[in-house]
Amino acid sequence: MKNFTQFGKFLLFLFFFFLVLLLIQAKATDFYFYVQFADKNNSPYRLENPQEFLSERAIERRNFFSLSVDSTDLPVNPSYLSQVMNLGGEIHSQSRWLNGATVVMQDSALIEQVVSLPFVKWVQYTGKKATVSNVPKQPSKFSPAVDYGLSGSQIAQVKGNFLHELGYFGKNIVVGVLDAGFLNVDINVAFDSLRLHNRLLGTKDFVGGSDLYRGNFHGGNVLSIMAGNLPQNYLGTAPDASYWLIRTEDVDTEYLKELDFWVAGIEFADSVGSDVVNSSLGYFTFDDPAMNFTYADMNGEVSRAAKAASMAAQKGMIVVCSAGNEGDKTWKYISTPADAKGIITVGSVTADGTPSIFSSFGPSADGRVKPEICARGTQTSLINSSGNIVAGNGTSYSSPLICGLMACYLQYFKEQHKLISIPQLLQSVFVTGSLYSSPTDQMGYGIPDLQLAFLSTAFNGLNNQTQNQPQWLVDEKNKTIQLNFAGKTDNSAISVQIHAMDGKLLLSRFYRSSSIVLSIENLSSGIYLVSVENGGKIFSKKILVP
Repeated sequence: MKNFTQFGKFLLFLFFFFLVLLLIQAKATDFYFYVQFADKNNSPYRLENPQEFLSERAIERRNFFSLSVDSTDLPVNPSYLSQVMNLGGEIHSQSRWLNGATVVMQDSALIEQVVSLPFVKWVQYTGKKATVSNVPKQPSKFSPAVDYGLSGSQIAQVKGNFLHELGYFGKNIVVGVLDAGFLNVDINVAFDSLRLHNRLLGTKDFVGGSDLYRGNFHGGNVLSIMAGNLPQNYLGTAPDASYWLIRTEDVDTEYLKELDFWVAGIEFADSVGSDVVNSSLGYFTFDDPAMNFTYADMNGEVSRAAKAASMAAQKGMIVVCSAGNEGDKTWKYISTPADAKGIITVGSVTADGTPSIFSSFGPSADGRVKPEICARGTQTSLINSSGNIVAGNGTSYSSPLICGLMACYLQYFKEQHKLISIPQLLQSVFVTGSLYSSPTDQMGYGIPDLQLAFLSTAFNGLNNQTQNQPQWLVDEKNKTIQLNFAGKTDNSAISVQIHAMDGKLLLSRFYRSSSIVLSIENLSSGIYLVSVENGGKIFSKKILVP
């Protein structure tokens, strides 16, 4: 009996020992919560002093697009954050646009005290912390390709080479890249020019754990499609742009917290003055099924990431998101934040322009065309973490193709000081889509034509100029174009040019009459761009010759 009692005490000791050990381990788990604040009352920040919370470049971008700094730009009230921290919460990230914060707590029971704070509207559990391991460095090398690089055909498919031929490579444009990791970007020879010219502006990590340059490879692949530069072997879509590398994706787990990391990431991109943002990330299912989205949620209004993406567009940023790779799976639809309003969602096509089998379908749940446009996502040429030129598949790679070219497109407007809004700029690209008149669920408006977009917008008055603007009359029967200038009373010259859509100049003449008749009978059937300069103002119109 004595021996049994001693043995029982020993078993009891082991039981409590392991119980305590489990409790310690449980307590050590980091739980993520999104905390929504009710207001920004009594904030120490003032709209009259935006330089306190925005970079000079971010303020300049708003000024360029005639956008005012408003209450959404004000940071979260620091007093609110302090009170949350006093209850045991660690502030992982915060959203000034949505007025919330991601809070990490080891004791999840304490969140009840956070909920009871008078300035807290509600709290949502968003996941647990994962352990991220480092990936060892690899040598920087590359296998040479040929000529302009294997990137040549994928850029030409959307006529992006036309922008390059005009000298627009993204110079003085800042691109924020939200992704999972950027393996070897700091040593990869493909990014030598970025580092040499100090156009790798910095990094920001909202996940934590491993070195951002020793983690996942995905972001590096994405970056190479825009910034990769191996002379005579490979050229990205925006090799002269400057880049911020921002990690928001936790590759080891899938929880709602990553959408809040994404919100923090795009707000950071805004604060440092990014003009364009690429996100080759998408979310709809999670490790905790209770967090899963439904297709009905893909309306641009449910996920915080979609709301932030739309907000970024309102702040003068071009946001480009991948549609998703679920087209041949049960889900099949776009994911978030691709459902956001006011952004570019990019699907995938093959080299011959047919939709990639994996490219996710739209429309958005509220009926908007999604994806808006497509680019090469099947066998896309890219540079991997070892510096080799390889081919990859996914809308993750069609998105940066478009994103880099949008940086080049924006460069023109900024350098020429042309007034244009983000919706106008995006629409000028959408209307050139191969399927614009009859969009499909998988390809949206189809494959864009950046050459046509440029010719249609660069020459015309996007400033809503009406003075000196001609009245147009296209007579298909007699194959003529008549231009009438009702307000012309002097003998000043009017310049008229006709361009083919490949940029070739077909006609260039000066006229002094208030009524001009142009013959188009010698033009082959197709679309042409007629541009008119009158009184220092330029107008253009696309015409169809049947």
